[in-house]
Amino acid sequence: MHRFFRLAGWAALCLGSAACAADPVTIVSSENAPFAYTDARTGKVAGVTTDILAAVFKRANIAYAAEIYPWARAYMMGKSNADTCVFPVTRLPEREALFQWVGPLSVNTWVLFARADFSSRLEGLEDLRSQHIGGLLEDGPSQYLKAQGLNVELVGDNKHNIRKLAAGRLTLWATGLERGRILAEEMGVTGLKPVFLLREVDHYMACHPGMPPATMAKLNKALESLRGEGALKAIAAQHESKRLLGKSTQPPGGGERARR
Repeated sequence: MHRFFRLAGWAALCLGSAACAADPVTIVSSENAPFAYTDARTGKVAGVTTDILAAVFKRANIAYAAEIYPWARAYMMGKSNADTCVFPVTRLPEREALFQWVGPLSVNTWVLFARADFSSRLEGLEDLRSQHIGGLLEDGPSQYLKAQGLNVELVGDNKHNIRKLAAGRLTLWATGLERGRILAEEMGVTGLKPVFLLREVDHYMACHPGMPPATMAKLNKALESLRGEGALKAIAAQHESKRLLGKSTQPPGGGERARR
C-alpha cells in the first residue's frame, strides 16, 4: 500500500519535469502525529511537517517518496542510505555531524508525562534521577536525557511506554507534548498529565551525508523562499484549525528553549 502511494506521488510530481532524471529522494518518518503519520482514510503520509516538506520538494522541483517506519529504523535509514532523509529530527550536538540538515521546519515541545496520581515535586533535572523514566529508541527526548546522565528505559514503540506508565511500571514518560496527548487518546488511556517541560525544540529534516550538495542547497533555498512568503505559517495554521475542537494540553513548567 505505501509503495503504491510512493510511486503514484512520484509520478505526479515528475510528469513533464526534469526531476524524473534522477531517482526520488526517500524521506522517512514514524507515526508521530501531528508532524507525520499515516492518514487512515488515504493511506498516505500526512502531517504538518510532511506537508511543509511536500511544498519544499515541489518548489525545489525534486522528486521524493515518503514512507513510515518504526522510529529507530527510520532514523537508521537516514544515517545509512545515501538517498534518504529522516524527519522530524532535532539538531542535538551528538547528531550534528551525522547528517546534512534542512530546516527549521516545525516546532515541538518535549515533556515528561506522568499518571494523574503523580505528586513528586520536579524543579530541575536533578529531581529526575530518582524517577523511572521511559523513552523511545533514537528519539530526541530520550537522547537529551541520556546526555544529561539520566537513566532512560528505551523501547521501540511508544505504545509500550503508555501501557507501562498506566500500569505503574514507569513513573515518567519522555515524549512530545502533542504526540503524547494524541497517542494516549488513540489508545483510550486517560489520566496522564504532562508534569515537566524538558525543552522546546525546532524540527529539521536530516539527510545522509552523501546526499549531493546541490540537492541540499536547492531544498534549503526552497524552504527559505516559502518561509519568506508565509507559506510555512499558513500550513501550520491549516493543521491547527483541524484541532480547534479538540482538547488543548498546556505544557508544564520547567525546562528550556532550544533553537538550532
